[in-house]
Amino acid sequence: MSTSAKSLDPAFQGAGQRLGTEIWRIENFQPVPLPKSDYGKFYMGDCYIILQTTPGRGGAYLYDIHFWIGKDSSQDEAGTAAIKTVELDAVLGGRAVQHRELQGHESDKFLSYFKPCIIPLEGGVASGFKKPEEEEFETRLYVCRGKRVVRMKQVPFARSSLNHDDVFILDTQDKIYQFNGANSNIQERAKALEVIQFLKEKYHDGKCDVAIVGKGVFRYNFHDATLLFKVPLSLN
Repeated sequence: MSTSAKSLDPAFQGAGQRLGTEIWRIENFQPVPLPKSDYGKFYMGDCYIILQTTPGRGGAYLYDIHFWIGKDSSQDEAGTAAIKTVELDAVLGGRAVQHRELQGHESDKFLSYFKPCIIPLEGGVASGFKKPEEEEFETRLYVCRGKRVVRMKQVPFARSSLNHDDVFILDTQDKIYQFNGANSNIQERAKALEVIQFLKEKYHDGKCDVAIVGKGVFRYNFHDATLLFKVPLSLN
């Protein structure tokens, strides 16, 4: 470790001394270590620094530093993440490879650190937004793509969001639905099942039902209102 580390941010003390992933969130323009229980959660209003430490030759460590920029974060927050990434590299002796990750355009390398996927969430600490857990449950529709790594993207809760080629996940308060487009591949369908299990355990305490939809009409009643989400699976 560089001797200059003593003059750098105390949040980085001990960084890179073990294999695996370490994450900091930018809060009030300072890096704050993220609890492991929150790994994989990325709020759209925040920016994060992610350090991945892997074994190299002769017992040396290899470092990749990624700074992730949420779509609702400010330019100042993004700039802070970039500056702190350079500082973290200095702590590691200037031997790290630096990567800039924009929400929705993350590299496969970055996504591979999180199993089965990352799911960006609305809100954020640095932005002053409320966290999702502080609000009522919101039904969300996601498109799920990728054979090796899963790319999840929230799309409008509407029939027009669906297509033949992709796999979709509808996350409701009491049930999670998987809609397999007719032309979707088996790898994406299998990955989507992993994502559903992740959602079930992480956000539903493992207690919600799951349904796989592949034919007929997908009909969803939203609470006791008259909203009916109809999705003919043989789209024209």
